[in-house]
Amino acid sequence: MNNIQLPPPVPPIPPIPRPTQRTMQRPKMSLGMKILLLGLQCGLLMIGALTIWIMSYSRDERNKDVAQQIASEWGGSVYIQGPTVTEHLDSAEWVRPSTFTCAANVETQSLHRNIYEAEVFNTNVKIAGSFAKDSLTAFGDTVYLKLGVDTKVIAKLSELRIGGQTINWSKSRDSLFVKIDITDMPEVIEFSTDFNVRGSGALFIMQIGHESVVTIDGEAANPSFKGRSLPDERNLRGNLFSARWDGEGVASDVDYTDESQFVGANFLIGVDRYQKVSRSMKYAFLIILLTYISVLFTEIVMKRDIPLLNYFLIGIALILFYSLLLSFAEHLSFGISYLIAAVMTVALIAGYMWKMLSSKRVGLVMGGILTGLYSSCYILLSLSTYALLLGSMILFMALGAMMYGSLQVKR
Repeated sequence: MNNIQLPPPVPPIPPIPRPTQRTMQRPKMSLGMKILLLGLQCGLLMIGALTIWIMSYSRDERNKDVAQQIASEWGGSVYIQGPTVTEHLDSAEWVRPSTFTCAANVETQSLHRNIYEAEVFNTNVKIAGSFAKDSLTAFGDTVYLKLGVDTKVIAKLSELRIGGQTINWSKSRDSLFVKIDITDMPEVIEFSTDFNVRGSGALFIMQIGHESVVTIDGEAANPSFKGRSLPDERNLRGNLFSARWDGEGVASDVDYTDESQFVGANFLIGVDRYQKVSRSMKYAFLIILLTYISVLFTEIVMKRDIPLLNYFLIGIALILFYSLLLSFAEHLSFGISYLIAAVMTVALIAGYMWKMLSSKRVGLVMGGILTGLYSSCYILLSLSTYALLLGSMILFMALGAMMYGSLQVKR
C-alpha cells in the first residue's frame, strides 16, 4: 500500500478578470465629430420647431376666421358722412353745412367664442353745426336733410334738433334722413343730434362742413390714425387716446362715397397670442445653440462624456417649451403662459443636468443660463423699437462669455 501514488493536486483555476471601467469604456469621440453631430441635431430639432410653428399658424388663421365672423355679426368698419341737404333723397346735388363738429367717444372690448376672440368697439357720436338758410332756398321751402351711416349698427338714436324743432329720424339702409320745412327757420339754421354706433376695425368721419372740427377719443390699445389728413392734435397715453382734426372740410363737388375723403382711426388688435408665439419661435435656434454650447463647455470642464442621446433629450425639452407656450396661451395671457412654460422647461433641464452629472452646482448654473436666455427672449418680444439693438447686445455678451469660457478650458 505504500507503493500507491496519489495524483498530483489540480492547480486552482485562476479567477476570470472582471472588465474594468477602462476596458468597458467605448472609444472616445473626437470633439470635432461631436460638434458636427450636435449641429445635425440642431437642424433636426428645428424641424420639430417648424411643426409647432405650422400648428400655431393654422390656429392663428382659424382665430382670424372666427374673429371675422364675430365682427361681422357685431358690425364692421363705420363711416359717417353728413349731414347734407338735398332737394330729393336721390338727388346728386347737395349742400354741406357752414359749420360742422363731430365728437366720437370710442370704447373697445373683446368678444369671445370658445378660445377665440375679436376686438370690437362701441362709439357715442355727437354731431352739431349750422346751415346758412340762403344756401338752401334754391331747393324750395321743403328739403331733405341726410346723414350717411349704416343704420344696422346704430344702437341708440336721438332726435334731430334743428332750427328750434325736434324731428324723429327716418331710416334707409345706408342713411338717416328727415324732411324739413325751412320757411320759418332763422337765417342760421343750427342742428344737433347724437347716436351710438357699434363696429370693428375702423371709424371714419367726413369733414363735411366749410369749417369742420372732428375729434375722436376713448380707449383702444393700438389706434392708427389715417384718412385724407393726419390729426392736427393727438395724444396717446397708455390705452387712452385723443385726436383732433381742424380746418376746412371737403370740397362741394367731392364724391362723398370716396373713402379717401374721410378722417379717422383704425383700431388694430396688435400682436395677439399666436403672433407672439410665432415671434418667440424665431429665437428657437439661438436658444438651442447656446444651450448646447453651455452643455458642451460643462462636459469639457468636468471631463465627463455626455452622450448624444442626452443632448437630444435636452433639445426636445427646449422644443416642447413652444408647444407648452402655445397650449397655455390659448387659455391664459401670453405673459403668464410664457412664465409657466419657461419655469417648467428650466426646472426639467436643470434637474436633468444635476442628476446626470451628480452635481448640484452644474444644475443650478444651467438653470441660471436658461433663465437668462428665456428672460432675454421675453424682453425682446415685449420691445419693438429697440428689439434689434437689445438682441445684438445680448448676442455680443453671450459671445464674450463663450470666448472667456474657451480660454478657461484651454488652461
